[in-house]
Amino acid sequence: MPKTLRVEKYSAALAALTKRAAELGVYAIGRVQDGQGRSLSINNGRLESINTGSVVGIGVQVFTKEGYTSFVSSDQVTPEVCRKLVETAARLAKSASGFGTETNQAVFEIESNGIQTLATDYKTLAETNYDAQVKELQEANARTKGYGNNLSVRSRHSVSDAHWRIVRSDGTDISFDLPTGLASHYLTIPGGPGSQAVSVGATVSGPDSSVLLGPEYQERLELRTKKAAGLAQQLTTAPKVKGGHYKLVIDYALAKGLAHEAFGHASESDGMETSILGKGGKMRIGEKMGAEIVTITDGSIQGDYAYQPISANGMPRQTVEIMKEGVLMAGLADIFSASRAGLSISGAERIEGYRNLPIPRMTNIRITVKDPVPFETRFEEVTPAELQSKLQESGFLKEGEQMLYLAGYTGGQVMPKEGDFVFNCVAIYDLSQPEPLLCQPAIFSGKVLSALNSILGGLGPLYLDAQGTCGKGGQSVPSSGGSHSFIVVDRNDNVFIGGEA
Repeated sequence: MPKTLRVEKYSAALAALTKRAAELGVYAIGRVQDGQGRSLSINNGRLESINTGSVVGIGVQVFTKEGYTSFVSSDQVTPEVCRKLVETAARLAKSASGFGTETNQAVFEIESNGIQTLATDYKTLAETNYDAQVKELQEANARTKGYGNNLSVRSRHSVSDAHWRIVRSDGTDISFDLPTGLASHYLTIPGGPGSQAVSVGATVSGPDSSVLLGPEYQERLELRTKKAAGLAQQLTTAPKVKGGHYKLVIDYALAKGLAHEAFGHASESDGMETSILGKGGKMRIGEKMGAEIVTITDGSIQGDYAYQPISANGMPRQTVEIMKEGVLMAGLADIFSASRAGLSISGAERIEGYRNLPIPRMTNIRITVKDPVPFETRFEEVTPAELQSKLQESGFLKEGEQMLYLAGYTGGQVMPKEGDFVFNCVAIYDLSQPEPLLCQPAIFSGKVLSALNSILGGLGPLYLDAQGTCGKGGQSVPSSGGSHSFIVVDRNDNVFIGGEA
C-alpha cells in the first residue's frame, strides 16, 4: 500500500502561509521538503564511509499582482515561521519594483491542481535494513574483487527517501515522494610496463534499497559487473583506434548522453537565447532537426531514478515529445520562461532542495526510432561478435565497410548555442575486422544535429535506466534515460572519433 508521507504533519504551518499571503494581497508558493538518506562505501573490503542524514525545510516564493517576485527559505516549518517568511518575501517582492527587475504574471493564469497525495509503495529509509545493506555490499565487493587480476574495487550504495508538499495560493496542495536507490562498483587496474591504467564501472538504479537487496537488481548488477571486469582486463593492452569519421553503433547509455546533454538541455525554455534549438529567443518549433525515423521524448517514469511526477511549482509533469519523427515539436517549459520561449507550460520545473528556485529540467529522456530491428538478447549478455553479426544480418554493416561500436558513457561537454558536443565512451570495438577488435576509448565529438540527422535505425527493446546526476544553475538532480539497445549512426563529416593520427 502507498505509504503515509511525513509532510502531512505540516498542514497547520502551510495553512498559516497561504492565509498570511491572502492578507497581504500576494500570491505564494510554499515548498516543503522532508528528506532522509543513507549512503555506504566499501573500498577493497574495507567499510570506508557510512552517511545517514535528514533535511527538513521550506522555501517560499511570493508574487505581487504586478508580477514582481522574491524567494526566502527556512529550516523550520512552523505556523509562526511561515507567516514571517511570507511577510519578508512580500516586502522584498514589493521593493523589487524600484530596481527595474523583470516581471512575470504567468503564475496567476494557471489553474488550481486541487488537493492530492501521490505516494508510492517503495520502502522508506525507516523500513530499510541497515545491517542487510552493509552485509550485501561487503559480499558484493568481495565477489567483484575475484572477477579479475589486480582489481581495485570501490562499491557504493545509496538510498534517498524524499517527501515533498507544495501549496499555492490558488488552493493547490500536493504531496508526493521521490524515492531513489543506487548500487555500483568502480573497478580500477593500475598501469604498468606495456599496459595502461583502466577504470570502468557497473551501476543499477531504482526506487529504494531493492537495487542492492532485490534478486532482480542483484542479478543485473552481477551481469554488468562481470562484463565490466572482463572489459577492464582486456583494455589494459588494447590498441588505439585511428581518428576519423566512421559509421557508428552506440549503446543506450551513450545514446542517453547524446539525448540529454546535446539535445535535452537545448530544449529547456530558460535557455532559448543561447540554444541551437532557439532563434531570437523562441524555440524553432516545426523545423526539421533529425532523421525522420527519430523521436526524442522526456517524461517521468515511476520507479525510475529520476522520477518526478509533480513539478516544483505543484503542477503535473507532462511527458513531452520534444522531437517527433525528426521535427521539433515542443520544449521543456516552466511557468516563468515558457511564454518568452514561445512554448506551452509543461510542468518541467525541478529543484535540488527547498532552498533552491525552480528551473526547467529533464527527467527520463530517450531516443526512439521507427521499426527497430528485433534483438532479444539481453543487453548485458550481448557480445561484440553477436552485435556485429546482427548488424550484418540487418544490412547496417556491409562487407568491407568501416564501423565502430562505442560502448558506455562517462560524461562530456556541450556548447548549446553551437550544438557542439564532446563525449567520452568506455571502450571502442572495430567491427570492420573479421572479429571485433577492442580498442581504447576515444573522444566522440561533433555537431548534435548532424548526429541526429545521421541516425539510420535502432536494434533491440528500450532500455531507459542509464542514470546520472545533472548539474545546472548550481543545482544537482537525478537524471536518467536511454534508447533501444543500440542506435546506428551513419558516417558524417561533422561527427568525429578521436584517436591516433
